[in-house]
Amino acid sequence: HPLLCIHKLFHPCPCSSRTRNIELKKQRIMNETKITEAAELVAYMMTVIRKLKEDKKHPAVHTYTSTMNSVITFSTEKVFKMTFEEMFTKGRLKEYENWLRNNKAKWNTVSTYMRTLKAVHNRLVANKRMPYEPTLFDDVYTKVESQTKRSLSDEQMQALLKTDFERLPEEIRCALAYFLLMFLFRGMPFIDLASLRKQDVKGNTISYSRHKTKRHITLRIPKEAIELFEAFRNKHPDSDYLFPILNKDIEDEKKQYENYLDALRKFNRLLKKMAELLLPDVKLSSYTPRHTWATLAFHAGIPIGIISKALGHSSIKVTETYLKPFENEKVDAANDGLILSVMGSGEAA
Repeated sequence: HPLLCIHKLFHPCPCSSRTRNIELKKQRIMNETKITEAAELVAYMMTVIRKLKEDKKHPAVHTYTSTMNSVITFSTEKVFKMTFEEMFTKGRLKEYENWLRNNKAKWNTVSTYMRTLKAVHNRLVANKRMPYEPTLFDDVYTKVESQTKRSLSDEQMQALLKTDFERLPEEIRCALAYFLLMFLFRGMPFIDLASLRKQDVKGNTISYSRHKTKRHITLRIPKEAIELFEAFRNKHPDSDYLFPILNKDIEDEKKQYENYLDALRKFNRLLKKMAELLLPDVKLSSYTPRHTWATLAFHAGIPIGIISKALGHSSIKVTETYLKPFENEKVDAANDGLILSVMGSGEAA
């Protein structure tokens, strides 16, 4: 009856109202469960990122955040739940790799994201939230491109050291000075050079903690670096920084790291221009001074233990991995020497 319908519309039965509330509650719980399931991996990665922030590991925060955002975009396009079980399968990881490459990601980017996911998976295994699968990442690209390819030869390094600064634009002069100081300071990373404080200098030595490993380093300023050091050190009395690379007025840690990334991008842009002027067809980056120092030290016969200590590596194993591409070259050279020795002794006989 129409009147009954109107009555029910404006005066609903208490029991039907309760039923609707129960149904709505059930639906809400189901929706929340779906959201939790869909964001399981993201939620876990955000927990890891928070811990990294607490530990002030800003480069790792940047890498994990970039990886997480990439995975979110991938899962949105492919329409699948981001549960651990959904993401961590050989098929899904391979699909993600193909998706990255189809979206013009470079192999180094693919490797970074895959190695980050592998680190996440290892954490989950350690926390007994996933079973260990030793071959899970075997079919995707996780290699690290040999950094030694970025090093310069003796001749190229000599050319830079003997450059006439006066004929260079001011910004390029500054970039070259920092590049050379990084090399002369035993392959110091750009982030360490930028973070040095005036108080770190005691006489002719610099004493500081490496940003990445927190290892304490003390180095003597070589006489070849003194003129550059004095010319390009920070002259502003209000700044604590040894070199005028970072903004002294930024106190927030996140903004400090963003300021460093801006400075790094600017440095790499200037190095590109510098290469065009001084070393045509050679690629330079903020990594080049460090890898050049390590490579030339290795070829000079300096023991790996000394190279490792100079670079501030966490262990000799890290240094061995760093210089691995040159091991075969050295063994081949030793073999050539042995053959010449044997052939020579045979001729003499």
